[in-house]
Amino acid sequence: MLFQSIVNESSMSTDLYQQQINNELKSMDQRLYDLEEKMSSIDGKLTQVVDAILGNPLTKSGGFVDKIEILEEKIALMEKKIEKQEEFRRRITWTIGIVVAIAALLQYLSGLLSNINQ
Repeated sequence: MLFQSIVNESSMSTDLYQQQINNELKSMDQRLYDLEEKMSSIDGKLTQVVDAILGNPLTKSGGFVDKIEILEEKIALMEKKIEKQEEFRRRITWTIGIVVAIAALLQYLSGLLSNINQ
């Protein structure tokens, strides 16, 4: 009877232990599943971020990098236009300066000629 009682307790203890192990395994399995779901979600979001930065890999268009390249091209074009405008402004300034200098020289020479003729 005592032996029977010890065997029953041992059997119950083993069953309880086995049940705890099964519960812990189920809990670990659920946590692993949740972790996999979160990783899939993070992967999807990361793909969206990469597409936003680099653009669509299939069409090779769009994206932040593409916009930066377009802006760099536009800035280079604007720099060339500004350089041409500066060159034009310098030429106009020199031309006006030369014309004024020639006009002043002619006026001076005409003044000398008029004084010599008097």
